[in-house]
Amino acid sequence: MGDDLSDRDKVIKFSEAVLAWDCMDRVIPASFTQKPLSAFGDADLRILSGSGRSVSHLGDQYLYLAEFAGAHENICPRGVLRKVLRRAADHGYDCTAGFEFEFMLFKENADTIEEKPFGEWAPLTRGPFGYSIARSVAQHELFDEILALCEKARIPLSGLHFETGPGVVEASLRHCDALESADRATIFKSMIKAWAQTRGMMATFMAKVSEKWPGQSGHIHISMSSDSQNAFYDGDAFANVSELMKQFIAGQLEYMNEFCVLAAPNFNSYKRLVPGSWAPICPSWGVDNRSCAVRAIPGEPSAHRLEYRLPGADVNPYLALACAIGSGILGVETGPALPDSSVGDASVEMCRSSASLPQSLSEATSRFARSAAASDVFGESFVGAFSCSRRWEWEAVQHRVTDFERQRYFEII
Repeated sequence: MGDDLSDRDKVIKFSEAVLAWDCMDRVIPASFTQKPLSAFGDADLRILSGSGRSVSHLGDQYLYLAEFAGAHENICPRGVLRKVLRRAADHGYDCTAGFEFEFMLFKENADTIEEKPFGEWAPLTRGPFGYSIARSVAQHELFDEILALCEKARIPLSGLHFETGPGVVEASLRHCDALESADRATIFKSMIKAWAQTRGMMATFMAKVSEKWPGQSGHIHISMSSDSQNAFYDGDAFANVSELMKQFIAGQLEYMNEFCVLAAPNFNSYKRLVPGSWAPICPSWGVDNRSCAVRAIPGEPSAHRLEYRLPGADVNPYLALACAIGSGILGVETGPALPDSSVGDASVEMCRSSASLPQSLSEATSRFARSAAASDVFGESFVGAFSCSRRWEWEAVQHRVTDFERQRYFEII
């Protein structure tokens, strides 16, 4: 932009219609307003001066983040996260977070994915090859580009490697202040998708691209500090898990079913949350146990943390982090009992049908919409607007007749 944003935020007017759009730019009726569909006006949009960064390897082009202000702030995802972080700060805690994203790369473009059936799409690599040195070396130029792109955009990575599944890459974003971590995660997803297209590829962050492959996760690593000390750490406790950390995890488990839709926001999200997919199927926790929804990771004070494993890569980072921290802070406030930790496969040891996660976007939305805890933490207006948008998304997909249904039922029944 032409204005100097070096030392101040700038508020501009921007169409409020984007708050009522679905992912296909269709207006969701009554999503946050009773106005006629043609009567959307302008809202206050705050451009964040400190967020400017280069996201292009084609020149000195800068991107600035913005958030809705004023009357629309309470339904803006970044505003919702800030509200949750203020609640943590009121208790004397600062939050640190780091996102991990798995994404798939295909040797396709926007035209070929429309023209070709999915079975003919070519992934960047064949076979699983998780953590493969051979594949990483063979694709070192690609990795070098991603690393350089992230460094220029002030999104430092702590890891980058191939994961299980054809063309699957995992990037671990370095931990930092919680709000900044969500900013980085949001930019990272858009940046990777744009970069891939400049390389003649398509990147996807879908939670589940195919039933034949594992899903793509969006795990979040979280810790809290007080007076610059890790409040999750107790050197005298089992696995260094402090009483505060126990309360925090207990809250995450207690409210996981009610808040699930924030971490699994799409119809496709629930295809990932199934047994055998390295994803949780019920609220559970364990020490260094990747079958659980919450994994306590013991370490020195500088590294001791938890991993919130519910989200897929398809999340809105602001809302997923608000879900993880908001439920944890509720645990600190209300003190629910912490279940026993799981030492084996949590899907076998911990799960009962009555305790399982929501099985669909419809079920998760219904639980969220009627949750008093959600209204308390995120605000009634946000809960109403987001629930409306998720019902719309469910209805947009559930009526579709798929090729699989035709192949399965056309002749035989």
